[in-house]
Amino acid sequence: MNTKIVRNKAAIKQPKINVITLGCSKNIYDSEVLMGQLRGNNLNVVHEADKMGKDDIVVINTCGFIDNAKQESIDTILQFSELKEAGKIGKVVVTGCLSERYKPELESEITNVDAFFWHQ
Repeated sequence: MNTKIVRNKAAIKQPKINVITLGCSKNIYDSEVLMGQLRGNNLNVVHEADKMGKDDIVVINTCGFIDNAKQESIDTILQFSELKEAGKIGKVVVTGCLSERYKPELESEITNVDAFFWHQ
C-alpha cells in the first residue's frame, strides 16, 4: 500500500515576532537588520504591532546610555513581561545596549524574560 503524507501549511500557525525599537537611530538600523534576518528564515516578523497573540514573541531592542532611555527600556520590558505573565503573549526577548550593559542585573530582577541578548 502506498501512503502519501499531506501537510496542510494553513493548519500550522507560526507565531508572530514583534520587534519593539527603543533609543537611538542605531537601534532602528539594528532592528531592521534583525527583522531582515528573521524574515530571511521565513519567520513572521512585524515592527511595533499593536495586537499580539498568546503565542507571539516580543523582541525589545533597548537603549542603555541615557537615563530617560534606560527607564523607557525597563518600563517596556516590565510592560511586556506582565503581558506574558497574564498569558497574552508567548515570549519576551530583550536585546540592545541595556541588555549588554546590565544583563546580570536584569536577569536577577526581571526573571520572566525568556532571553537577554546583545549585538555587536
